[in-house]
Amino acid sequence: MSEGTKPETSQLTNKELKELKKKEKAAKRAAKKESIGIKPDAPQRRGGDRPKTASNIKKQINQSKTQSETLKIPPLFGHLETREQRISSTPPQLANIVHPSILTLCLKYSTFKIVGSTHRCQAMLEAFKDVIESYKTPEGTSLSRHLTGHLSHQIEYLKSARPLSTSMGNTIRWLKQEISLISIDETDEQAQLILTEKIDVYIKEKIEYANIAITDSTIQHIVDGSTVLTFGHSQVLLHIFKHVATELNRKFKLVIVDSRPLFEGKKLATELSGYPNISCQYIFINSLSSILQEPVDVVLLGAHAMLSNGRLYSRVGTALIAMSAHKRDIPVLVCCQSIKFSDKVQLDSVTMNELSEGQDLLTMGSKPTKRNGFALEQFLKEKRTQKEEESKGKKNSNNNNNSNSNGVSLTKPEDPLANYREIDNVTILNIMYDLTPPEYIQKVITEVGSLPPSSVPVILREYKGNSSNS
Repeated sequence: MSEGTKPETSQLTNKELKELKKKEKAAKRAAKKESIGIKPDAPQRRGGDRPKTASNIKKQINQSKTQSETLKIPPLFGHLETREQRISSTPPQLANIVHPSILTLCLKYSTFKIVGSTHRCQAMLEAFKDVIESYKTPEGTSLSRHLTGHLSHQIEYLKSARPLSTSMGNTIRWLKQEISLISIDETDEQAQLILTEKIDVYIKEKIEYANIAITDSTIQHIVDGSTVLTFGHSQVLLHIFKHVATELNRKFKLVIVDSRPLFEGKKLATELSGYPNISCQYIFINSLSSILQEPVDVVLLGAHAMLSNGRLYSRVGTALIAMSAHKRDIPVLVCCQSIKFSDKVQLDSVTMNELSEGQDLLTMGSKPTKRNGFALEQFLKEKRTQKEEESKGKKNSNNNNNSNSNGVSLTKPEDPLANYREIDNVTILNIMYDLTPPEYIQKVITEVGSLPPSSVPVILREYKGNSSNS
């Protein structure tokens, strides 16, 4: 009976054996994808049999337009990813397994509702708490093994909005290490409770308590009647200025230097304008040389990252302010938490940087341009071209109505750079960060004390040692 019901492999030909092995491998791959949470793909057709559906045509159009946008970037910055490239490189299967909190956070990142390295890191940890609390371990695996891969999919989707900051990268490595230390015997509820508590402790120690420690080390540089200059917005600097004005009751003048396109300094000026002890002065960075002719006691700067060769990686414009202050013998102090320290070495701001939308530099308002999805943007562009073609005939007939008796046009002049993407010899480059050499920085103030920029590797060794021992 067993011989009649079970086919013998020896009776199969070589061709049939190969097909049988292929089917077994495909079944294993599909089972593995289902365990992760990705739906198995439909069986692929051969290249010649693939139908030219509307979705395939749209994908080809989007890819060709992404390549044409890449050609507009100067070759020196051609290795930096644009927003369109990040979106197009994101696997479409991720949308099925991304948590709603990650989707919301991704939208806030891309629209710059959440800006700043520390603020982005804290918001990411809060979203990860929601992911962990709603997580259920699939059968046949353990939480310490499967949750790491599940979080990796959420992180990949976050990268499509904006590249990860240094503090976010350090925090992700810490969280994955903590997940790997969870015992197999722990239930899902116990493991979720342990991880969420560790995230809360991490936020308090590395962000909140770090801000308090940095404040205690910085307040000695702000005395009654002093003039402080800062650039943009920093969470730790905001905490310092509030503490000096309220707890120490010191009166000082604060010069806030700002730049386009994010106008982060406006947020700092708005939050500090209600404090009577702080006299705020708001200027743009093009007026920096004029304001530095007046007496300035100290320059306080925030940081996106401190590199191991002592260079400061921060919002573009920071290097100009530090260099101008150093030239006039004004001390430049950088306030930076240890989670922003990086073991990378960088000599210029070209090798690694973030390339944002060039359209943001053309907006005259106080907020960046609202960003549509890439597919929606292409759809709107096609509709615009159709309207322009339809209105060509109407413009000729209305020329007499738009001119007065002297022949002067009464219509509003168009922005010559409105369609800069279609102009071949015009390129608008929006770089987010620059690099400040260590000789322009007097000292770096962290939660472990004040130190010169050359001592950054020492903090990195201690930070890694403490994280590995814990």
